[in-house]
Amino acid sequence: MTDSKKPLNNFGKNKNNMILEKSRLFKDAATNAMDNELNFDKAIVASNDEYLSKLQDADTQEMDILRQNMDKAETPEEREAIRNRLDEMRKGRYEKDTENKRFYEAQQEKHRNFILKVLGTIAVSTGLIHTFKKPISNLGAKFITKI
Repeated sequence: MTDSKKPLNNFGKNKNNMILEKSRLFKDAATNAMDNELNFDKAIVASNDEYLSKLQDADTQEMDILRQNMDKAETPEEREAIRNRLDEMRKGRYEKDTENKRFYEAQQEKHRNFILKVLGTIAVSTGLIHTFKKPISNLGAKFITKI
């Protein structure tokens, strides 16, 4: 029985096989980069959800007190002051959420640029290795034969 994955001879490395190996390397690197990006985005969404939950928990007690005071308020001025405070709290939460999302967006952009740099480095280095493989191996053979 022969294993179909093993080449029958050592001369199986031709140009097409090298191109296939190179494309597999790029495919694996791209797949890993996409998985990394997906995991990073999931972590950001989870972190943002946790932040919003903590923000809402922090405001809940004060809002409950303000709503109770709204029921007890006797004058329209008191009710107006309570409504204004509730509006300020909502605006503050919205501003904090917007600031947080901008921060996460900047982090995602930095991460995406890093991934693109890694993929570019892989592409360039693989291209250089493929281009200069034979001259470098010939250089090594010349050194070995001279010694």
